[in-house]
Amino acid sequence: MLFLISIALFVYGTIIGSFLNVIILRTPKNEGVVKGRSRCMTCEHTLAWYDLFPVLSWVTLRGKCRYCKTEISGRYALVESICGVSYVVAFFAAQDMELYPLLIGLLLALVLFPILICLSFLDIDTGEIDYWCTGSIALLGVFVLFLSIFGVIGTHWSEHIIGLFAISVPFAILLFLGAMGGGDVQLMAAAGLILGWSIIPAALIGVILGAIVGIIYKIKFKPQKQKMVDDEDDDFAIEGTPLRFGPFLAIGIAVGFLYGEQIINWYMSSFMS
Repeated sequence: MLFLISIALFVYGTIIGSFLNVIILRTPKNEGVVKGRSRCMTCEHTLAWYDLFPVLSWVTLRGKCRYCKTEISGRYALVESICGVSYVVAFFAAQDMELYPLLIGLLLALVLFPILICLSFLDIDTGEIDYWCTGSIALLGVFVLFLSIFGVIGTHWSEHIIGLFAISVPFAILLFLGAMGGGDVQLMAAAGLILGWSIIPAALIGVILGAIVGIIYKIKFKPQKQKMVDDEDDDFAIEGTPLRFGPFLAIGIAVGFLYGEQIINWYMSSFMS
């Protein structure tokens, strides 16, 4: 039964991921995401329904347009796969959540994770975390806050208020110093409202991942000029190689949502006892 549920969630996740690709592609162009059929970006041919199976169509067509044979970026299948896998991981993790009933924890993840995926790839493409992403997460945070007020989940409402400021305030100071983007501050404030205390391990994971990848970037591009430059949204970058911070924070938020309580408990029992 668990296997069948996992398959169903993966397939459903890839379908959601396919829609995320439309959002990621059209948002920077200010195009509507509801109207308009999907089409090849090269030959402009409208794609048939059998061209739009998530992951499967890209694999069967060997990553090429059926009509003009132009190569199609593997990122489309990657986004769909990430969303599908995240849904399966969320299902198994939700069964062990201490603070959320299974159904509530899973439903929150099924809404939160697609937003995190969107903001990650939009940040990579544009260098900005769209307001609708942080706004949607904030609305989800208000919903979680109300769940805590009415005792539906195992956290006190004050924990979510603390989470709102716990990381966003230090990040805001870094923003004032020119070392952080405004979208990152908004993201951590909105996510903190959902995660409560778990926003702290979430932020640590994001910062550590960003630092590791930043070091790898620096080593990889060592033959090039190593001047550190500021890009338009204050993310740090090696000249000609911008490194966006949003995706790392998104990963940290996802891990913090699923396993933040366990991480905090492990830390308290290991180092504070």
